[in-house]
Amino acid sequence: MYAEEKITEGEEGEKKARKCCSADQLRCVDNWFSSTFHDIGTFVYRHRRKVLVLSICINVILTSGLLFFDINEDLEYLFTPLGTPGIKDKAALEERFLIGDEGVEFIPDRILSSYLKHGETIILPKNGTSILKPEVLKEVLSIHEKMLTFEFEVDLNGTATNWTYQDLCMRWLNQCVGNELFTMLHQHIHLGGPVPPLTYPSISLPNGQELFIAHQLLGIKMDNQSYFLENKDAPKPPKIPIQSAEGTYMYYFVATGSPEREDIALKWEQTAEKHLREMQTQAKHVEIYFAFSYSLAEEINEASTRVIPRFVATFSMLALFAVISLVTTDWVVSRPILGLMGVISAGFAIMSAVGLLAFCSIQFNEIVAMMPFLVIGVGVDDMFIMVAAWRKNSLYIPVEDRMGRTYSEAAVSITITNLTDILAFLVGSSTPIPAVRMFCIYAGVAMFFAYFYQITFFGACLALTGEREEQNRHCLTFQKVKPKDEAPNSLYRIFCAGGVPRDHKHRLRHKGGYVKHPLVTFFTDYYGPFVGKWPTKVFAIFLLIVCLSGSIYGCLNVNEGLRLHNLAPDQSSPWLFYNVRDQYLTTFCAPINVAFTDDLEYWDFEVQATIEDATRHIEASYFSYGSLYTTSWIRSYVWYLSESGRLSNGPLPKEDFLQILSDEFLEDFRFRHFQLDIVFNKTTDGEIMGIETSRIMMPTHGAENAIGEKDLMMDFRSRAEQTSISIIVFAPMFLVYDSYVGLISYTLQTISIALMSMFIVAIVMIPHPICAVSVTLCAVSIDAAVLGYMSLWGVTLDIVSVINILLCIGFSVDFSAHITYAYVSSTQKDPTKRAVEALRHLGAPIFQSALSSMIAIAPLSTANVYIFRTFFKTLFLVMAIGALHGLLFLPVILSLLGRFIPVGEKRNTGPVSVSNKSTKSYSNILPVKEKEVLESLVTSL
Repeated sequence: MYAEEKITEGEEGEKKARKCCSADQLRCVDNWFSSTFHDIGTFVYRHRRKVLVLSICINVILTSGLLFFDINEDLEYLFTPLGTPGIKDKAALEERFLIGDEGVEFIPDRILSSYLKHGETIILPKNGTSILKPEVLKEVLSIHEKMLTFEFEVDLNGTATNWTYQDLCMRWLNQCVGNELFTMLHQHIHLGGPVPPLTYPSISLPNGQELFIAHQLLGIKMDNQSYFLENKDAPKPPKIPIQSAEGTYMYYFVATGSPEREDIALKWEQTAEKHLREMQTQAKHVEIYFAFSYSLAEEINEASTRVIPRFVATFSMLALFAVISLVTTDWVVSRPILGLMGVISAGFAIMSAVGLLAFCSIQFNEIVAMMPFLVIGVGVDDMFIMVAAWRKNSLYIPVEDRMGRTYSEAAVSITITNLTDILAFLVGSSTPIPAVRMFCIYAGVAMFFAYFYQITFFGACLALTGEREEQNRHCLTFQKVKPKDEAPNSLYRIFCAGGVPRDHKHRLRHKGGYVKHPLVTFFTDYYGPFVGKWPTKVFAIFLLIVCLSGSIYGCLNVNEGLRLHNLAPDQSSPWLFYNVRDQYLTTFCAPINVAFTDDLEYWDFEVQATIEDATRHIEASYFSYGSLYTTSWIRSYVWYLSESGRLSNGPLPKEDFLQILSDEFLEDFRFRHFQLDIVFNKTTDGEIMGIETSRIMMPTHGAENAIGEKDLMMDFRSRAEQTSISIIVFAPMFLVYDSYVGLISYTLQTISIALMSMFIVAIVMIPHPICAVSVTLCAVSIDAAVLGYMSLWGVTLDIVSVINILLCIGFSVDFSAHITYAYVSSTQKDPTKRAVEALRHLGAPIFQSALSSMIAIAPLSTANVYIFRTFFKTLFLVMAIGALHGLLFLPVILSLLGRFIPVGEKRNTGPVSVSNKSTKSYSNILPVKEKEVLESLVTSL
């Protein structure tokens, strides 16, 4: 009977609701949304079962895309900004030079990629003494010997063969290259001699050559290191005796060149890892740390799957929270199953988004694994807003009209929050960093589906719940029950009774059919009036000033840079290795490729002088070891020609210069490694016509942190640009350092664009400019606070935190938009009462939303991966600070500015025409206040 009644007020009310623009241009969009969503709500009710089944079918179809699910493990691609100089420089050098995976003889310091097959070890003494002590060094050398000689079996074409590192190693002059210092020490000690004296940064070999060792010893202690730095550019730089060293670094590069060799190299890496783990437990004097080319990618891939149990925990905790939050002492208006459906709706959004994007071949990565925790929290937030709007309607109103009113009231709030979240991720998807772009695409699509399923799937569940409530059925057993005041006994009243009487005789006892939730009662009777008091307002303003001061201090002390160990799970082998590596970062500064890309006439003295001037200008960098340790083929060749007397009569002709270079100099075993540094311009028949490009190598030092690494790269690039010839400076790690450049400016730019978009949405959908400005300023305050306190909580500004800052932008609008819209829609004339009324309507759902989001991310707080812990810290700050703004700061500010904000007007939200019978019936049983509610649809949020 009641479900079929329709409440309307004639065509005049419809025209007033739909043609509002002429009266108040600012409310036009607001009223249009309310009216449109009223129609959507009634449509969903009329077709509730069809909508439910259709939404489930859509989810099943889209989820089938998981069959094409693919994970991208290419760290170099994921974390390197597209279009950066590093990518362009790497491509330019790879076109000209060998890169190390061709299967020919090569030298490791010339590699152009960090992910060639290799293993690395760092060995530190257990007791903190010097690694050069005889007993410690002896154990180090035995580990090195084991790495060179252990055997492993490979099945090739059905034949099992044994291999060792020496069969696979990267070679030069048919000898394994790398770790020359330890090869020399092993030979010396094997003959029974003591540890020979070592000097920094190189030692002199018996053949007169210098062996650079600064990168193979860690934590070197010497008398006066500053003396070397002050005199590194002297004609004969000093070599300072080494007193002690805290550790050693050794590397083992494996030659590949074919798929078969790639498989053998991988087998060596896996076997070497097994042996190193055994030696870790057996070592008496040292601690061993190691990583291989596949280690980091493998750990990241496993981290993405290890998070699944945490998501299951999140889903379970949120489901329990949603169920409990919607349970009251009334067993008819309790809605535990509806709460569960709200969580399932968010789960549908996640599965549909991942499936659809898998269909579209958009790959997944470790950072995207944070997305489900975000979306499920947002989906539950929207559910609480919908339920709050549903509670505001009398149980005596027909379900169809309750659905229309609920959609009308919740429409603008949910649309603003989801639209701002989607806009934030749309802005983020324009980032040049692929990992961030992938996350923003996944999150944005998932936000859309969260909104879609909220309107369809959850809306249909809400309609069915309303149908149950109208029939006064128990929320769990679905049996018809009696209201509490008609319960036959106390047990029935406690476990079964609920709802309101449907007969005319008993209706007046139920105040129009409203049943308050305890949390709503708290915000209505206690918290709202408390916030409205002047002492509370003064305290709130003081607390806001303190909060902003702390955030400004934190923003001024932000640290930059993503460390490699932060990508791996804590205490994993790559985490331990890269963590120790960062402690000795100044030793691991990359050797720099300095490439001359012009077609230069190298045989001309003036050109040689120009090259020398350019080289010295770059060597003058603080991060360079100086001219003695630069590996320069042109210097060596000029010396070679001078020593043979060929330059006594002036420069050589072009033909002689090139012939001697190719036939004599590069064939001399002392200079054969320069073959890797010169690219000849040859005719089709192999005749050398000139030098297309060439390079020199410069070792570096001195970068102590991420900022130092960025400064190193920028200093070398700047010096190269200042020369008169075209020069490319590049090292494989420049691809990582490039992500540091402009990170702060990019972050601020992204925030500004996103906030501007938020402001446009707010000013269009919230019908007053002051309120739109308040929402935007509140978002700025929340973002600044999150960024500042994030820094104080030990989170650095890196690619991961940039993603989290994008989350802040969307979430920071959510809390403020709800309260602001409720405030501007209030019909109370007193500004403080308007703020109290806004808290009465939305205090409970905002509190529940913040709490549900905190529950959603709580399992990540104990995750053993930095990325997930950072996500927890950032989102926790967003929820805590956002709730504080939405429930305290903003109501106080709006109550102070309320005199400048017009009072909301009573508006119809949908087309109606109530029968005289219905109107008379409701008018006779309801108080005056409730008759007003029935005669005009409830004001939108």
